[in-house]
Order: sequence, then structure tokens, then C-alpha cells
Amino acid sequence: MSGDAVKGYGYFGKVPVRGDFVSDRLSRNFIEGFNEWLQAVLAVSQEQLLDDWLEAYLTAPVWHFALSRGVVGEHAMAGSLMPSVDQVGRRFPFLLACETSLSPVRLWANRDWSEATADHLLQILEDGQELSDWVSALAQLPLPSGAEPRPLQPRGEAGKRQLAWQSASDSRCEDLLHPLLRQQFPRYCLWWTSGSERVPGSLLVSSGLPQVSQFAAMLDGQFEVWGW
Repeated sequence: MSGDAVKGYGYFGKVPVRGDFVSDRLSRNFIEGFNEWLQAVLAVSQEQLLDDWLEAYLTAPVWHFALSRGVVGEHAMAGSLMPSVDQVGRRFPFLLACETSLSPVRLWANRDWSEATADHLLQILEDGQELSDWVSALAQLPLPSGAEPRPLQPRGEAGKRQLAWQSASDSRCEDLLHPLLRQQFPRYCLWWTSGSERVPGSLLVSSGLPQVSQFAAMLDGQFEVWGW
């Protein structure tokens, strides 16, 4: 079965050309749920990183996410998140996201879309960039697409140290990864980045959204210190 994004990209957060939050084309449930998490992780990470927080925040990389259905709002979501500030310097991230019918594993395995969203996000930070022009260009971004992982038939008893799966000869690794992750985390989410000076290129798996105490690692790259 194949699937495509249900509709185009929306955005939410703060940008240098506006003095307050901007948002459009995203559901109220998603914005409210994601905003609540962002407010919490920003507050906790400031307490954790203290004087190092500002530099860690401003130099953090773009993080891409793939959320299972029901984690934030009704739909599965794909998107990209970066550190940003508003017109008067108040710090809050900015994100692009879209509803999708695809699994997190498929969104990660076929991630050309995330490279395009990262490039487009960074353009809003450029001097002279008008928000209206930036929004108009959203329609040109590629949407997540691809075939869903094929269902596999597990063989053997649960709890054994070995696992066997019956599958087609041309099955891909994501065909196996998706059911394994769902077995461990029914509403799993994937987070990945190409990295920055502090943060190495990484792929993270979380059960729902990351715990608020873990977000600091996404700023400073100290994953073991912050509970990953």
C-alpha cells in the first residue's frame, strides 16, 4: 500500500521578521500539543544547561521528526524544527510540518523531503527575506511519499532470544524495522539530524515525544548525559 501526505506543509513558531508567533495550515490540536511540549523542553533545558544554554540553542542543528498517528493531534506528522528568534530577540523554535499517512520508518527511509524542508527553513533567517514570499514557496517543496513497509509474519514464540520473520525475497530493512519498533513503542517517533558543531549526525527513537529532560541533548549533543 502506498501513501502520500494528506495536504501541504504548514508552519508554526517564531521568525526574525515578526514580533510574535506565526502559524498557518496546521491543525489547532497539533499546534497546541507541540507548543506545550516546546515550552516545557525550553524551560527545562535552560535549567539544565544554565549559562551554556544560549549558545547551545543558537547553534543547534535542524532536527527532522516523524511522529506516529496520535502522538500530537489525530494524524501522523512529518516535519523539521530549527532554533529561531522573533523580531525583538525572544527565542523560540520554528517548524514546518505536514500530515501524512506514512509510517515514521518510511518517512525516515525516504527522506529527500527533509533535506528540502531544512533548506527552506534556513531561508527565513536570511536578511531581507519576506514571510509572504517564503510562504508562497512552500508549495514547491516535495512532500513525503513512498510505499509502506510490507507486513511480515513473525514465527516462533515471543520471548525467545532469536527472532524469525517470513517475508518476500525483495523486502527492505524498513519492512523489518517498523514492526519491531511498534512492538517496543506502539506510538514511536523518529528524530534525525545531519548534525552541527556540537551535535553529531544522529537518529533517535522515542516513545511519543522525547521526555522534557532529554531535549537538552538535541541542543548540546550530550545524549548519554541527558538520558538517551
